[in-house]
Amino acid sequence: MTMAARDTPLRHSPAAGPLGPGVQRVHMVGIGGAGMEGLARLLSAKGYRITGSDALDGPVIEALRHIGIAVSHGHDEAHPRGADVVIYSAAVPISNVERQAAARAGIPQLRRAEVLGLLSRELDTISVAGTHGKTTTASLLAAMLRAAARRPTVLVGGWVNGCTQTVHGSEALLLVEADEYDRSFLDLESWLAIVTNIEAEHLDCYADEAELVEAFVTFLQQTRPDGSIVINGDGPLCRQVAERVASLPGSAPVVTFGFAETCDVRATNVSSGPHGTSFDCHDSSTQRRIQLRIPGRHNVANALAACATASLLGIDRDVCCEVLSRFAGVDRRFQDRGQVHGVRVIDDYAHHPTEVAATLAAAREQMGGGRLIAVLQPHTYSRTRQFHAAFSHALDAADRTWVTSVYAAREQLQDGLQSDVIVAGQKIGARALWEADVEKALSAALDSCVAGDWLVVMGAGDIGSRLQVLLQERRA
Repeated sequence: MTMAARDTPLRHSPAAGPLGPGVQRVHMVGIGGAGMEGLARLLSAKGYRITGSDALDGPVIEALRHIGIAVSHGHDEAHPRGADVVIYSAAVPISNVERQAAARAGIPQLRRAEVLGLLSRELDTISVAGTHGKTTTASLLAAMLRAAARRPTVLVGGWVNGCTQTVHGSEALLLVEADEYDRSFLDLESWLAIVTNIEAEHLDCYADEAELVEAFVTFLQQTRPDGSIVINGDGPLCRQVAERVASLPGSAPVVTFGFAETCDVRATNVSSGPHGTSFDCHDSSTQRRIQLRIPGRHNVANALAACATASLLGIDRDVCCEVLSRFAGVDRRFQDRGQVHGVRVIDDYAHHPTEVAATLAAAREQMGGGRLIAVLQPHTYSRTRQFHAAFSHALDAADRTWVTSVYAAREQLQDGLQSDVIVAGQKIGARALWEADVEKALSAALDSCVAGDWLVVMGAGDIGSRLQVLLQERRA
Protein backbone atom coordinates (compact mmCIF):
# COMPACT_ATOMS: atom_id res chain seq x y z
CA MET A 1 0.00 0.00 0.00
CA THR A 2 1.32 3.43 -0.97
CA MET A 3 0.33 6.41 1.14
CA ALA A 4 -0.78 9.70 -0.42
CA ALA A 5 0.04 12.98 1.29
CA ARG A 6 -2.74 15.34 2.27
CA ASP A 7 -3.56 18.61 0.51
CA THR A 8 -4.38 21.01 3.35
CA PRO A 9 -3.43 24.61 4.12
CA LEU A 10 -0.48 25.46 6.37
CA ARG A 11 -1.05 26.36 10.00
CA HIS A 12 0.53 29.78 9.44
CA SER A 13 0.90 31.70 6.20
CA PRO A 14 4.28 31.20 4.53
CA ALA A 15 5.16 34.81 5.37
CA ALA A 16 4.56 34.16 9.06
CA GLY A 17 6.58 30.97 9.27
CA PRO A 18 6.05 28.09 11.69
CA LEU A 19 6.90 30.22 14.75
CA GLY A 20 4.08 32.66 14.03
CA PRO A 21 3.85 36.28 12.88
CA GLY A 22 6.43 38.83 13.99
CA VAL A 23 9.18 36.33 14.81
CA GLN A 24 12.46 37.19 13.13
CA ARG A 25 15.31 36.62 15.57
CA VAL A 26 15.48 33.30 17.41
CA HIS A 27 17.95 32.58 20.20
CA MET A 28 18.71 28.92 20.91
CA VAL A 29 20.11 27.82 24.28
CA GLY A 30 22.17 24.64 24.02
CA ILE A 31 22.45 25.05 20.26
CA GLY A 32 25.24 22.48 19.92
CA GLY A 33 23.09 19.55 21.04
CA ALA A 34 22.35 16.75 18.57
CA GLY A 35 18.76 17.86 18.02
CA MET A 36 19.26 21.60 18.41
CA GLU A 37 22.05 21.92 15.84
CA GLY A 38 19.87 20.55 13.05
CA LEU A 39 16.89 22.66 14.11
CA ALA A 40 19.09 25.77 14.03
CA ARG A 41 20.11 24.98 10.45
CA LEU A 42 16.52 24.35 9.42
CA LEU A 43 15.16 27.56 10.97
CA SER A 44 18.03 29.53 9.41
CA ALA A 45 17.14 28.06 6.01
CA LYS A 46 13.57 29.18 6.58
CA GLY A 47 14.76 32.78 6.92
CA TYR A 48 14.98 33.28 10.67
CA ARG A 49 17.99 35.11 12.13
CA ILE A 50 19.48 32.58 14.53
CA THR A 51 21.80 33.16 17.45
CA GLY A 52 22.79 30.59 20.02
CA SER A 53 24.91 29.62 22.97
CA ASP A 54 26.38 26.44 24.38
CA ALA A 55 28.51 25.47 27.35
CA LEU A 56 30.77 23.45 25.05
CA ASP A 57 32.63 24.49 21.92
CA GLY A 58 33.82 22.22 19.13
CA PRO A 59 33.34 21.12 15.51
CA VAL A 60 29.52 21.30 15.59
CA ILE A 61 29.60 24.89 16.86
CA GLU A 62 32.25 25.84 14.31
CA ALA A 63 30.11 24.34 11.53
CA LEU A 64 27.17 26.51 12.61
CA ARG A 65 29.38 29.61 12.67
CA HIS A 66 30.60 28.71 9.19
CA ILE A 67 27.06 29.07 7.80
CA GLY A 68 26.58 32.46 9.49
CA ILE A 69 24.93 31.53 12.79
CA ALA A 70 26.41 33.53 15.67
CA VAL A 71 27.14 31.15 18.55
CA SER A 72 28.52 32.23 21.91
CA HIS A 73 30.66 29.93 24.04
CA GLY A 74 29.13 29.82 27.50
CA HIS A 75 25.88 31.21 28.87
CA ASP A 76 25.24 34.85 29.72
CA GLU A 77 22.05 36.75 30.50
CA ALA A 78 22.88 39.23 27.71
CA HIS A 79 22.73 36.61 24.95
CA PRO A 80 18.92 36.46 24.47
CA ARG A 81 18.53 40.25 24.53
CA GLY A 82 16.51 41.37 21.51
CA ALA A 83 15.28 37.91 20.55
CA ASP A 84 11.64 37.39 19.58
CA VAL A 85 11.67 33.76 20.78
CA VAL A 86 14.04 31.63 22.86
CA ILE A 87 14.24 27.91 22.07
CA TYR A 88 15.85 25.51 24.54
CA SER A 89 16.57 21.80 24.65
CA ALA A 90 15.31 19.36 27.26
CA ALA A 91 18.79 19.37 28.81
CA VAL A 92 18.61 23.10 29.64
CA PRO A 93 16.99 23.71 33.08
CA ILE A 94 14.78 26.62 34.01
CA SER A 95 17.61 27.87 36.23
CA ASN A 96 19.79 28.60 33.18
CA VAL A 97 20.78 32.29 33.24
CA GLU A 98 19.61 32.89 29.67
CA ARG A 99 16.20 31.36 30.31
CA GLN A 100 15.92 33.44 33.47
CA ALA A 101 16.82 36.61 31.55
CA ALA A 102 14.30 35.78 28.83
CA ALA A 103 11.60 35.26 31.46
CA ARG A 104 12.33 38.64 33.05
CA ALA A 105 12.23 40.33 29.62
CA GLY A 106 8.95 38.62 28.69
CA ILE A 107 10.48 36.82 25.71
CA PRO A 108 8.42 33.74 24.78
CA GLN A 109 10.23 30.43 25.31
CA LEU A 110 9.67 27.19 23.44
CA ARG A 111 11.05 23.72 24.05
CA ARG A 112 12.71 22.19 21.00
CA ALA A 113 9.95 19.56 21.04
CA GLU A 114 7.26 22.24 20.77
CA VAL A 115 8.94 23.70 17.68
CA LEU A 116 9.09 20.25 16.09
CA GLY A 117 5.40 19.91 16.91
CA LEU A 118 4.64 23.12 15.02
CA LEU A 119 6.63 21.90 12.03
CA SER A 120 4.92 18.50 12.11
CA ARG A 121 1.50 20.13 11.77
CA GLU A 122 2.57 22.06 8.68
CA LEU A 123 4.13 19.10 6.87
CA ASP A 124 3.44 15.42 6.26
CA THR A 125 5.67 14.09 9.00
CA ILE A 126 7.52 10.76 9.18
CA SER A 127 8.47 10.32 12.85
CA VAL A 128 11.04 7.67 13.79
CA ALA A 129 10.76 6.69 17.46
CA GLY A 130 12.16 3.87 19.58
CA THR A 131 14.64 3.10 22.33
CA HIS A 132 17.40 2.09 19.92
CA GLY A 133 18.09 2.59 16.22
CA LYS A 134 16.23 5.85 15.59
CA THR A 135 19.15 7.63 13.97
CA THR A 136 20.20 4.74 11.73
CA THR A 137 16.62 4.00 10.62
CA ALA A 138 15.91 7.66 9.90
CA SER A 139 19.20 7.96 8.03
CA LEU A 140 18.38 4.93 5.88
CA LEU A 141 15.00 6.46 5.06
CA ALA A 142 16.61 9.79 4.20
CA ALA A 143 18.99 8.01 1.81
CA MET A 144 16.11 6.07 0.22
CA LEU A 145 14.08 9.24 -0.29
CA ARG A 146 17.05 11.01 -1.90
CA ALA A 147 17.72 8.01 -4.15
CA ALA A 148 14.07 8.10 -5.23
CA ALA A 149 14.45 11.78 -6.22
CA ARG A 150 12.25 12.95 -3.34
CA ARG A 151 13.04 16.26 -1.62
CA PRO A 152 11.89 16.07 2.02
CA THR A 153 12.96 18.26 4.89
CA VAL A 154 15.24 16.08 7.03
CA LEU A 155 15.95 16.69 10.71
CA VAL A 156 18.13 13.81 11.91
CA GLY A 157 20.66 14.24 14.71
CA GLY A 158 23.38 11.90 13.48
CA TRP A 159 25.99 13.06 10.97
CA VAL A 160 27.29 10.98 8.04
CA ASN A 161 30.91 11.25 6.89
CA GLY A 162 31.37 14.31 9.08
CA CYS A 163 28.45 16.17 7.49
CA THR A 164 25.04 17.07 8.86
CA GLN A 165 21.99 15.35 7.37
CA THR A 166 19.70 18.31 8.04
CA VAL A 167 18.24 19.74 4.85
CA HIS A 168 15.38 22.13 4.08
CA GLY A 169 13.54 20.33 1.29
CA SER A 170 11.16 21.60 -1.35
CA GLU A 171 8.60 18.85 -0.71
CA ALA A 172 5.92 19.13 2.01
CA LEU A 173 7.42 16.11 3.76
CA LEU A 174 9.34 16.09 7.06
CA LEU A 175 11.51 13.22 8.31
CA VAL A 176 12.37 13.57 11.99
CA GLU A 177 13.61 11.55 14.95
CA ALA A 178 10.98 11.33 17.69
CA ASP A 179 12.61 11.23 21.12
CA GLU A 180 10.79 9.68 24.06
CA TYR A 181 13.05 11.47 26.56
CA ASP A 182 11.04 13.97 28.60
CA ARG A 183 8.01 12.85 26.51
CA SER A 184 9.25 15.10 23.71
CA PHE A 185 7.67 12.96 20.99
CA LEU A 186 4.18 13.70 22.31
CA ASP A 187 4.36 17.15 20.70
CA LEU A 188 4.49 15.59 17.23
CA GLU A 189 1.63 14.93 14.84
CA SER A 190 2.82 12.08 12.63
CA TRP A 191 1.60 11.04 9.23
CA LEU A 192 3.79 7.94 9.29
CA ALA A 193 4.98 6.84 12.74
CA ILE A 194 7.77 4.29 13.11
CA VAL A 195 8.72 2.55 16.36
CA THR A 196 12.00 0.64 16.06
CA ASN A 197 11.69 -1.02 19.49
CA ILE A 198 10.63 -0.28 23.08
CA GLU A 199 12.71 -1.12 26.12
CA ALA A 200 13.04 0.25 29.64
CA GLU A 201 14.99 3.51 29.31
CA HIS A 202 14.88 7.11 30.56
CA LEU A 203 13.53 5.93 33.90
CA ASP A 204 14.54 9.31 35.26
CA CYS A 205 11.53 10.60 33.28
CA TYR A 206 9.17 7.63 33.58
CA ALA A 207 8.16 6.07 36.89
CA ASP A 208 8.27 2.56 35.44
CA GLU A 209 7.95 0.48 32.30
CA ALA A 210 4.15 0.80 32.31
CA GLU A 211 4.37 4.58 32.17
CA LEU A 212 6.79 4.33 29.25
CA VAL A 213 4.34 2.08 27.41
CA GLU A 214 1.54 4.61 27.98
CA ALA A 215 3.69 7.32 26.42
CA PHE A 216 4.28 5.24 23.29
CA VAL A 217 0.56 4.46 23.04
CA THR A 218 -0.21 8.18 23.23
CA PHE A 219 2.47 8.96 20.63
CA LEU A 220 0.97 6.47 18.16
CA GLN A 221 -2.60 7.56 18.90
CA GLN A 222 -1.62 10.96 17.53
CA THR A 223 -0.81 9.49 14.11
CA ARG A 224 -3.16 10.90 11.49
CA PRO A 225 -5.90 8.43 10.47
CA ASP A 226 -4.87 8.80 6.81
CA GLY A 227 -1.34 7.72 7.71
CA SER A 228 0.14 4.50 9.00
CA ILE A 229 2.07 3.02 11.94
CA VAL A 230 5.18 0.87 11.37
CA ILE A 231 6.26 -1.00 14.49
CA ASN A 232 8.59 -3.80 15.56
CA GLY A 233 6.59 -7.02 15.79
CA ASP A 234 9.12 -8.96 17.85
CA GLY A 235 9.48 -7.11 21.14
CA PRO A 236 6.88 -7.77 23.86
CA LEU A 237 6.42 -4.09 24.69
CA CYS A 238 6.02 -3.21 21.01
CA ARG A 239 3.41 -5.94 20.57
CA GLN A 240 1.57 -4.69 23.64
CA VAL A 241 1.56 -1.12 22.30
CA ALA A 242 0.55 -2.22 18.78
CA GLU A 243 -2.37 -4.28 20.04
CA ARG A 244 -3.67 -1.45 22.17
CA VAL A 245 -3.40 1.13 19.40
CA ALA A 246 -4.96 -1.17 16.77
CA SER A 247 -7.98 -1.68 19.02
CA LEU A 248 -8.72 2.04 19.23
CA PRO A 249 -11.45 3.37 16.92
CA GLY A 250 -10.17 5.55 14.08
CA SER A 251 -6.52 4.61 14.59
CA ALA A 252 -4.09 4.46 11.68
CA PRO A 253 -3.40 0.99 10.22
CA VAL A 254 -0.47 -0.92 11.69
CA VAL A 255 2.36 -2.60 9.75
CA THR A 256 4.77 -4.82 11.67
CA PHE A 257 8.37 -5.76 10.89
CA GLY A 258 10.82 -8.15 12.49
CA PHE A 259 12.01 -11.75 12.48
CA ALA A 260 8.83 -13.51 13.58
CA GLU A 261 6.64 -15.27 10.99
CA THR A 262 3.70 -13.10 12.06
CA CYS A 263 5.43 -9.87 10.96
CA ASP A 264 4.21 -8.16 7.77
CA VAL A 265 7.80 -7.43 6.70
CA ARG A 266 10.29 -9.97 8.02
CA ALA A 267 13.84 -11.24 7.68
CA THR A 268 15.02 -14.83 7.37
CA ASN A 269 18.31 -16.56 6.59
CA VAL A 270 20.44 -13.87 8.23
CA SER A 271 24.14 -14.27 7.50
CA SER A 272 26.93 -12.12 8.98
CA GLY A 273 30.58 -11.76 8.06
CA PRO A 274 33.46 -9.33 7.56
CA HIS A 275 31.63 -7.49 4.77
CA GLY A 276 28.35 -6.88 6.58
CA THR A 277 25.08 -8.75 6.90
CA SER A 278 22.74 -10.30 4.33
CA PHE A 279 19.19 -11.58 4.72
CA ASP A 280 16.03 -12.50 2.84
CA CYS A 281 13.36 -9.80 3.13
CA HIS A 282 9.73 -10.98 2.83
CA ASP A 283 6.62 -8.86 2.47
CA SER A 284 3.11 -9.52 1.21
CA SER A 285 4.16 -9.83 -2.43
CA THR A 286 7.92 -10.41 -2.75
CA GLN A 287 11.01 -12.05 -1.35
CA ARG A 288 14.42 -10.57 -2.10
CA ARG A 289 17.97 -10.99 -0.84
CA ILE A 290 19.38 -7.85 0.76
CA GLN A 291 23.03 -7.13 1.44
CA LEU A 292 23.74 -4.70 4.28
CA ARG A 293 27.10 -3.02 4.55
CA ILE A 294 26.48 -2.16 8.21
CA PRO A 295 26.87 -5.13 10.57
CA GLY A 296 24.67 -6.71 13.21
CA ARG A 297 21.24 -8.24 13.66
CA HIS A 298 20.00 -4.96 15.15
CA ASN A 299 20.75 -3.24 11.83
CA VAL A 300 18.73 -5.89 9.99
CA ALA A 301 15.77 -4.75 12.10
CA ASN A 302 16.54 -1.10 11.30
CA ALA A 303 16.67 -1.96 7.59
CA LEU A 304 13.30 -3.77 7.81
CA ALA A 305 11.73 -0.70 9.41
CA ALA A 306 13.09 1.50 6.63
CA CYS A 307 11.95 -0.92 3.90
CA ALA A 308 8.43 -1.16 5.34
CA THR A 309 8.15 2.64 5.47
CA ALA A 310 9.66 3.10 2.01
CA SER A 311 7.06 0.72 0.60
CA LEU A 312 4.29 2.89 2.06
CA LEU A 313 5.91 5.89 0.38
CA GLY A 314 5.95 4.13 -2.98
CA ILE A 315 9.73 3.91 -3.23
CA ASP A 316 10.86 1.21 -5.65
CA ARG A 317 12.23 -1.95 -4.00
CA ASP A 318 15.32 -1.96 -6.20
CA VAL A 319 16.12 1.57 -5.01
CA CYS A 320 15.84 0.42 -1.40
CA CYS A 321 18.12 -2.56 -1.99
CA GLU A 322 20.73 -0.38 -3.66
CA VAL A 323 20.70 2.12 -0.79
CA LEU A 324 21.04 -0.64 1.80
CA SER A 325 23.96 -2.24 -0.03
CA ARG A 326 26.04 0.95 -0.04
CA PHE A 327 24.97 2.73 3.16
CA ALA A 328 28.13 2.88 5.29
CA GLY A 329 26.45 4.00 8.49
CA VAL A 330 26.06 7.07 10.66
CA ASP A 331 29.04 8.64 12.39
CA ARG A 332 29.69 7.00 15.76
CA ARG A 333 27.41 4.06 14.93
CA PHE A 334 29.95 1.24 14.66
CA GLN A 335 32.21 3.70 12.86
CA ASP A 336 35.48 2.21 11.69
CA ARG A 337 38.25 4.62 12.70
CA GLY A 338 40.87 2.55 10.88
CA GLN A 339 43.91 0.80 12.30
CA VAL A 340 46.67 1.86 14.68
CA HIS A 341 49.67 -0.49 14.52
CA GLY A 342 47.42 -3.33 13.37
CA VAL A 343 44.66 -2.67 15.93
CA ARG A 344 41.18 -2.05 14.44
CA VAL A 345 39.39 0.83 16.25
CA ILE A 346 35.58 1.09 16.31
CA ASP A 347 33.74 4.14 17.65
CA ASP A 348 30.12 3.67 18.74
CA TYR A 349 27.36 5.69 20.42
CA ALA A 350 26.13 2.74 22.51
CA HIS A 351 25.04 3.90 25.97
CA HIS A 352 22.36 1.38 26.98
CA PRO A 353 23.14 -2.25 27.91
CA THR A 354 21.23 -3.61 24.92
CA GLU A 355 23.21 -1.32 22.60
CA VAL A 356 26.51 -2.31 24.22
CA ALA A 357 25.66 -6.00 23.77
CA ALA A 358 24.64 -5.46 20.12
CA THR A 359 27.82 -3.50 19.35
CA LEU A 360 30.10 -6.12 20.88
CA ALA A 361 28.20 -8.92 19.11
CA ALA A 362 28.58 -7.09 15.79
CA ALA A 363 32.31 -6.73 16.42
CA ARG A 364 32.64 -10.46 17.07
CA GLU A 365 30.86 -11.17 13.78
CA GLN A 366 33.30 -8.92 11.90
CA MET A 367 36.53 -10.06 13.58
CA GLY A 368 38.72 -12.68 12.05
CA GLY A 369 40.63 -13.31 15.27
CA GLY A 370 42.42 -11.48 18.04
CA ARG A 371 40.92 -10.08 21.23
CA LEU A 372 37.99 -7.76 21.72
CA ILE A 373 38.93 -4.83 24.00
CA ALA A 374 36.17 -2.43 25.11
CA VAL A 375 36.07 1.04 26.66
CA LEU A 376 32.74 2.35 27.95
CA GLN A 377 31.95 5.88 29.09
CA PRO A 378 28.60 5.52 30.90
CA HIS A 379 26.07 8.25 30.20
CA THR A 380 24.19 9.78 33.17
CA TYR A 381 24.19 8.66 36.78
CA SER A 382 20.54 7.63 36.70
CA ARG A 383 21.12 5.21 33.82
CA THR A 384 24.12 3.80 35.69
CA ARG A 385 21.96 3.24 38.76
CA GLN A 386 19.19 1.56 36.78
CA PHE A 387 21.34 -0.67 34.58
CA HIS A 388 24.74 -1.22 36.22
CA ALA A 389 24.17 -4.99 36.50
CA ALA A 390 23.04 -5.19 32.86
CA PHE A 391 26.09 -3.18 31.76
CA SER A 392 28.31 -5.63 33.64
CA HIS A 393 26.67 -8.57 31.91
CA ALA A 394 26.92 -6.96 28.45
CA LEU A 395 30.59 -6.11 28.91
CA ASP A 396 31.41 -9.70 29.82
CA ALA A 397 31.36 -10.32 26.04
CA ALA A 398 34.66 -8.42 25.74
CA ASP A 399 38.03 -9.99 26.53
CA ARG A 400 39.03 -6.92 28.53
CA THR A 401 37.16 -3.76 29.51
CA TRP A 402 37.89 -0.28 30.78
CA VAL A 403 35.02 1.71 32.29
CA THR A 404 35.45 5.48 32.74
CA SER A 405 33.68 7.91 35.03
CA VAL A 406 30.09 8.82 34.14
CA TYR A 407 29.43 11.52 31.57
CA ALA A 408 26.94 13.43 33.70
CA ALA A 409 25.16 15.37 30.91
CA ARG A 410 22.21 17.04 32.67
CA GLU A 411 22.64 15.29 36.03
CA GLN A 412 24.41 15.47 39.38
CA LEU A 413 25.93 12.52 41.23
CA GLN A 414 23.02 12.42 43.67
CA ASP A 415 20.82 11.35 40.75
CA GLY A 416 22.43 7.91 40.65
CA LEU A 417 25.70 6.02 41.02
CA GLN A 418 29.31 6.34 39.93
CA SER A 419 30.36 3.81 37.32
CA ASP A 420 32.79 1.76 39.40
CA VAL A 421 29.78 -0.44 40.28
CA ILE A 422 29.81 -1.72 36.69
CA VAL A 423 33.33 -3.06 37.08
CA ALA A 424 32.52 -4.55 40.46
CA GLY A 425 29.70 -6.51 38.88
CA GLN A 426 31.69 -8.20 36.12
CA LYS A 427 32.24 -11.94 36.41
CA ILE A 428 36.00 -11.87 36.04
CA GLY A 429 37.26 -8.81 37.86
CA ALA A 430 40.79 -8.99 36.44
CA ARG A 431 39.34 -8.42 32.96
CA ALA A 432 37.62 -5.20 33.98
CA LEU A 433 39.28 -1.98 35.11
CA TRP A 434 37.78 1.29 36.30
CA GLU A 435 39.69 4.37 35.20
CA ALA A 436 37.87 7.62 35.89
CA ASP A 437 39.96 9.68 33.46
CA VAL A 438 38.73 9.11 29.90
CA GLU A 439 42.06 9.89 28.20
CA LYS A 440 43.93 7.54 30.53
CA ALA A 441 41.39 4.77 29.96
CA LEU A 442 41.62 5.11 26.19
CA SER A 443 45.42 5.20 26.24
CA ALA A 444 45.66 2.20 28.56
CA ALA A 445 43.20 0.18 26.46
CA LEU A 446 45.02 0.95 23.22
CA ASP A 447 48.41 0.23 24.82
CA SER A 448 47.13 -3.18 25.91
CA CYS A 449 46.24 -4.15 22.35
CA VAL A 450 48.42 -6.05 19.92
CA ALA A 451 48.08 -6.40 16.18
CA GLY A 452 44.89 -8.27 15.29
CA ASP A 453 42.93 -7.00 18.30
CA TRP A 454 39.84 -4.85 18.02
CA LEU A 455 39.29 -1.82 20.27
CA VAL A 456 35.62 -0.84 20.60
CA VAL A 457 34.96 2.54 22.23
CA MET A 458 31.39 3.24 23.38
CA GLY A 459 29.42 6.08 24.93
CA ALA A 460 27.10 9.01 24.18
CA GLY A 461 29.24 11.65 25.89
CA ASP A 462 32.55 13.14 24.74
CA ILE A 463 34.51 9.89 24.47
CA GLY A 464 34.26 9.91 20.65
CA SER A 465 35.97 13.29 20.32
CA ARG A 466 38.60 12.26 22.88
CA LEU A 467 39.27 9.08 20.91
CA GLN A 468 39.75 11.13 17.76
CA VAL A 469 42.40 13.27 19.48
CA LEU A 470 44.22 10.17 20.76
CA LEU A 471 44.25 8.56 17.31
CA GLN A 472 45.63 11.75 15.75
CA GLU A 473 48.42 11.77 18.33
CA ARG A 474 49.29 8.11 17.82
CA ARG A 475 49.35 8.48 14.04
CA ALA A 476 51.41 11.68 14.04
